[in-house]
Amino acid sequence: MNNQTPRSSRSALRVLLIVLAVAVALVVYAYGWTTTDISLDEVQDPTRTTNVQRALRELFNPDLFDRDRESKSYFMDFFIGCPEEDQRSGRVDLEDDAYVVVSPVCADPDDVITVEGFNFPDNAIAGIRLNRATGQAQPFSIINAAGVNTQESVFDVDNTGYFKVNVKVPRARGLSGETHQVEFQTVSPSGLPHFSETARTVGDKMVETIFLALMATTLAVPISVVLSFLSARNLMREIGVPLGTVLVGFMLLPVGAVLGWVLLGRLGKLGVDWGEKPLAGILAAVIALAALVVAMRAINSIELPTGTPWPRRFRSLVMNVLLLTVGVFVLGALGGVLIWLGEQLDSGFAEYLGNFVGTLGQLIDLTIAGVGAIGGAALLGSVGSNWSADLLRHVQEPFSNILGAIFGMVSGALLMTVAAYIGGQAVLLSLLNALVAALLGGEVAVLAYQRLFQTHDGKRQAHHEDTRGDDASRTLLFVIGAVAAFLLTAWILDLLRAVVDGRPPSEREWEILGIGIRIYLGEAAIIGGILGLIAGALAGVNSTFPLGLAVYNTSRTILNALRSIEPLIMGIVFVIWVGVGPFAGVLALTLHSIASLGKLYSEQVESIESGPIEAVQATGANRLQTIVYGVVPQIIPPYIAFTMYRWDINVRMSTIIGFVGGGGIGFLLQQQINLLRYQQAGVAVLAIAIVVSVLDYSSAAIRERYV
Repeated sequence: MNNQTPRSSRSALRVLLIVLAVAVALVVYAYGWTTTDISLDEVQDPTRTTNVQRALRELFNPDLFDRDRESKSYFMDFFIGCPEEDQRSGRVDLEDDAYVVVSPVCADPDDVITVEGFNFPDNAIAGIRLNRATGQAQPFSIINAAGVNTQESVFDVDNTGYFKVNVKVPRARGLSGETHQVEFQTVSPSGLPHFSETARTVGDKMVETIFLALMATTLAVPISVVLSFLSARNLMREIGVPLGTVLVGFMLLPVGAVLGWVLLGRLGKLGVDWGEKPLAGILAAVIALAALVVAMRAINSIELPTGTPWPRRFRSLVMNVLLLTVGVFVLGALGGVLIWLGEQLDSGFAEYLGNFVGTLGQLIDLTIAGVGAIGGAALLGSVGSNWSADLLRHVQEPFSNILGAIFGMVSGALLMTVAAYIGGQAVLLSLLNALVAALLGGEVAVLAYQRLFQTHDGKRQAHHEDTRGDDASRTLLFVIGAVAAFLLTAWILDLLRAVVDGRPPSEREWEILGIGIRIYLGEAAIIGGILGLIAGALAGVNSTFPLGLAVYNTSRTILNALRSIEPLIMGIVFVIWVGVGPFAGVLALTLHSIASLGKLYSEQVESIESGPIEAVQATGANRLQTIVYGVVPQIIPPYIAFTMYRWDINVRMSTIIGFVGGGGIGFLLQQQINLLRYQQAGVAVLAIAIVVSVLDYSSAAIRERYV
């Protein structure tokens, strides 16, 4: 028995589906056509058509060149109000052998007369106007060959000094019956053509635009390169460390940051102060570096007992502390020297160099405390993670779960407190607390599931090695736990007040032992502590934490968030912060370039060949050596291509950034368009097209040669 659908039925069904698809598409596009207000009524409006023709005509006649010009005026008498039967033509001699033939020699207001000129300056631009005794001047309007008033009052003289125009006599009270003075004004070129003032201004702004884009691209590249490795899944997915060491390092981060800010920050500021007295700063930096070299050699020369790693770790700690301390001080001294040098280079071409090095010095001065905080946090967190690894490795259940609960509680409370502090700055950021809680809640649900379902020998599998159940079950459990934690956190922290009513979190405080603690932060810490306690207790300190994937997801999220914000919006914010000018444009384009290049770079890393990496790893190379010798050689050519392409994009983007005050050619272009100076705007558009084309050809040549 044949159960297959007949061919004719399948064909009819296919035709029906096609007809339905076409009908749906027609409805969708009809609605879209109406929603986007596409109409030809405005296009056919005569005024709009005339205006757009004028704008396009002036845009394609850019004010590129100019010449020195000489102005000259010629005068004759003209009677207004003569009889209609008087249609005589007459010759009127003017200065310098110039003369005109006027037909008729007199006319009433609004009459059209013909004026022929002879022996006027060659290639001049001329105009006719009526000078009244009151000092008021009224131009004659030019009538074209079709008899239409063009509303123009200037015309061209040919290369023999001849012109012929039809003009309309102006109308005003008190003109009739009197002889008035008519003035012929001519402006004639002299000398060789040269670039116009508009062209020179556009050239200066175009140079500014090129360097604006160059600075933004240059600043973005090193940050993007680092983020690209952190955002490459193939490099990060295999990085897993014991959960206990991660929690210990995370708990020590704020302690190290505070110590670094207070101690190393002050030391760096001292280096800046000494560096501003260059002799003292250089001498102190040299002495500090020499002392560091001597101390490092002395420490390395000490023989350490074998059999235990602690003496070596302690020696490594001392050396790292010395290196960080001296490094911060020397960096501060360098910043002070650069500030002093910038103040000395304040004239001529050296002023550019002085501004550059002085700004670098100020940047070091502003960030030296932050550098100390980051260095202190990284050092203490790394030391805590490394030193706790051996101790926690030998911890067995149930102590592993107890320690996991303690570390998880502290870490969760700390994480949610930081998220609450950030979320308290703005309405949308308040959702960060709920999102962090959702991630913790999802992990709790998955860990609880893994705790219930164990392997045949009774031992739980590592978090990232769970083979019991499929991915769909774990994903469903994660979603359920995340949604539950999100809603519970939103209810406890009253995020509805922030999101719906636009109100910041409550400022009320708890009084605990005479210390005021903001309730919003306290509640967030409690939620994080509870979720962290449960997760840590379920996982234990020896479970494997996918650190690489956590870093990957975090960096990807940051890049996606930055890339979702248009540079125009960033430009508005930075204009408010640093003021109108190219610096705001540099910051806006840098931030967006970091996001875009980071994505492009990371995708290139993810698409590299695995063979060279496996070959390098087979030699026993560590992760850093694998990246240097197995990854970097494969990504240099595309990185160069992406960087050149981004510079090209930034040149074009700077045009839009300039519309909000971000400097460059866009700021000038906006002014010219607002003033309806389309000829001047045409110069800016032409300059942009030329520069973009040159950059495109240059980047193509570079890619062909090196990529």
